[in-house]
Amino acid sequence: MTEPAIVVGGGIAGIACAAELNRAGVPVHLIDRGRALGGRMASRTMRDTATGLDGRVVDIGASYFTAQDPDFAGLVQGLITQEVVRPWTDAFHVHDEGALIGVKAGPVRYAAPRGLRSVVEHLAAQLTDTQITGATDATQVSAGGGELTVALADGSSLKAQRVGICMPPPQAARILDADPASALDADLVGLTWEPVIAVTMAFADRGWDVDGVFVNDDPVLTWIADDGRRRGDGAPVLVAHVHPVLSSHHLDDPKAVVPAAIAAARRVLGIEAMPDWVDVQRWSLARPIGAHAAPFAQHPALALGLAGDAWHGGPRIEAAWASGRALGAWLASR
Repeated sequence: MTEPAIVVGGGIAGIACAAELNRAGVPVHLIDRGRALGGRMASRTMRDTATGLDGRVVDIGASYFTAQDPDFAGLVQGLITQEVVRPWTDAFHVHDEGALIGVKAGPVRYAAPRGLRSVVEHLAAQLTDTQITGATDATQVSAGGGELTVALADGSSLKAQRVGICMPPPQAARILDADPASALDADLVGLTWEPVIAVTMAFADRGWDVDGVFVNDDPVLTWIADDGRRRGDGAPVLVAHVHPVLSSHHLDDPKAVVPAAIAAARRVLGIEAMPDWVDVQRWSLARPIGAHAAPFAQHPALALGLAGDAWHGGPRIEAAWASGRALGAWLASR
């Protein structure tokens, strides 16, 4: 019987890694620290809003994804057929020099009616031989005695010949023991990671007519998404991303940026009303500036690798998926 491989990280890269291992006949034990899968493809259920929106899901992490990789595009078409994914738009407005100056076209952006997290959960449900353990922190990955050991926060540990770590490199660096980390050092450093504070705003009525806005000239916001159009239900809900510089100064108290974020969103979109409900989410490692060109990182002597949107020419969701898939194929071959 083939010994299970261990995958640490339940975002789309980790699920793609597990799927590729399963495809090669390798069972997987996937560990994720979150109570729900998804990683930065995160969604939250709106609660206690004092509006009619309670129970609605809103995307508070990644805003959308593209599908320019041919293999990923094929996967997305299947997800569209299964009504997990929907095409959203190929054009967003641009705000510059104090005004909305026009629309910028690009590739089709895809969204999910039940939130982006549902995409990861759907893919996880298709895994053929994977045990998933959630709400569990991996605290250390070490090598010795010809095998790899993954220590968990509850004091237990798992041993395997093959381990894939699918998370941002700064997080991977914190759990890698010194010996395996030293051989992967070039992939663990060298990229700058931007923080983002996401502010969700629910209004009584829609006072805007955009799908999303790239905000180029503002010290408070960089992006505003219309979650109603994104999800396809038309709900009067916006999600604004706070500028990385401002976010970095408020990671210990993200609620402190809420008044400035509301004011900036109202000014950019010309909204007179105040939101009826607001929520905030901090992402200390929201996205890397740039990415490693290699599809994933591999240890020279151990069946140990790293994957995610910091590789495969990312940072994009499809790059994270392709990186995890490539890592899974490599681990399966070891």
